[in-house]
Amino acid sequence: MLQPQPDAEKRVTNDSIIAHLEELRSNRPTILLATGKTAKAGETIRKIIAAARQVFIEVGHAGLTQRDVAEAAGIAVGNLTYHFPTKSALLDAMLLEVLADYLDDHIRQYQADPGQPLQVLLNVVESYVRNARHAHRFFYHMWGYAGCDEEVKHKIRSYYQAVGRFIYYLVRAANPKLNDTQIRRATLQLSSVEEGIKLFIGMGPGDDSSIAAAEEDIRQLTEKIVMTAHL
Repeated sequence: MLQPQPDAEKRVTNDSIIAHLEELRSNRPTILLATGKTAKAGETIRKIIAAARQVFIEVGHAGLTQRDVAEAAGIAVGNLTYHFPTKSALLDAMLLEVLADYLDDHIRQYQADPGQPLQVLLNVVESYVRNARHAHRFFYHMWGYAGCDEEVKHKIRSYYQAVGRFIYYLVRAANPKLNDTQIRRATLQLSSVEEGIKLFIGMGPGDDSSIAAAEEDIRQLTEKIVMTAHL
């Protein structure tokens, strides 16, 4: 049985987690890009980013055009390019907005039960897998986008590192026996397992019993990895 963390250490961990998530969330494009602009402009930016996400899911980065996104958003192409002059700028904003959506979910999950980091971690990884049941195409296209452009690969790596730091904090809080190297290894293992499960969920078949049990399996694997990483 693991000994509970001292209250002071728990507070430091809790404060670190919240500060990290709030810092990342403050970079949400629909907030940053709308700052100082009219409410109408802010709404247009939100419509464009939402439309870009949908077009990206349907056709991937190679098939996405600013014209198609403008049509999906119900605006003129010139209106879109005023806010996003290049396709790259549009895709960057769309990916950051998706990251911010995940961070909002992380904050809700963490604040619901900040005293139980292992349960928060299990809920987070389960939500990743559950989300993949309807969002797997997004991840297929995202990794394809990263694979064809070195600059994009580095950007997506930075997004994953941001979320990975949140997982790092949770792993550290869940098992205080771990040293830094063990926490990093556990964090990498968790990320690798859940990413792999997400991709295979999309490949199907949907009635496969092992895929049906993916949420339960990721919780069990996560707990085993975190609680035995020091052995």
